[in-house]
Parts: sequence; C-alpha cells; structure tokens
Amino acid sequence: MKAKLITYSITKQPIPIQNQLRKQLNGHNDTSHQGKYTYHRKGLLNTITHIKPSKGTIIAPTKEAEQIIALLKNNQAEIKTYDIQINKSAFKQ
Repeated sequence: MKAKLITYSITKQPIPIQNQLRKQLNGHNDTSHQGKYTYHRKGLLNTITHIKPSKGTIIAPTKEAEQIIALLKNNQAEIKTYDIQINKSAFKQ
C-alpha cells in the first residue's frame, strides 16, 4: 500500500501555535462547570488511519496524508514528506 512518511517540526513557532496544532492533531480533554464535566475533543488523527512511530513523525495512507499536510501547513510547520510502501496490516484502527 502506498503511504507517506511525514516529519514535521514546529519548534520555531510561538508556544500558543504549537499548542493549537497539538490540539488539532491529537485532540484534547476539555472541562466545563469548574471541572464537573470532562469531554475528549477529537483531533484529526482520531479520525484517520495512521501510525505515529515517534514525536514529529506520522505515517498515513497517501489520500489521508493530504489532510495532515494541509493542517501542518496552516500552522506554519516545517514539513518533509517521503513516499513509502507499507503493508496494510501495519495500520491498526
């Protein structure tokens, strides 16, 4: 199966932009009523098939990788992509 290996870095961006990207990618826990209720807000990676082998690295099928790349570009991340072949069974969802 064709996939993309995406590496990204956002260390040159201000902390609020880094946090915003992290929330959009991975999701976050949100609270209301002074912590009485908690919710998990889903991020982009919760909705697509992917492998995250290390910090700043994502492997995703080619079609779904375009969504990740667009999000990273919107947050001014430094991106490098590589086309790879991977077994479909490597993706767990």
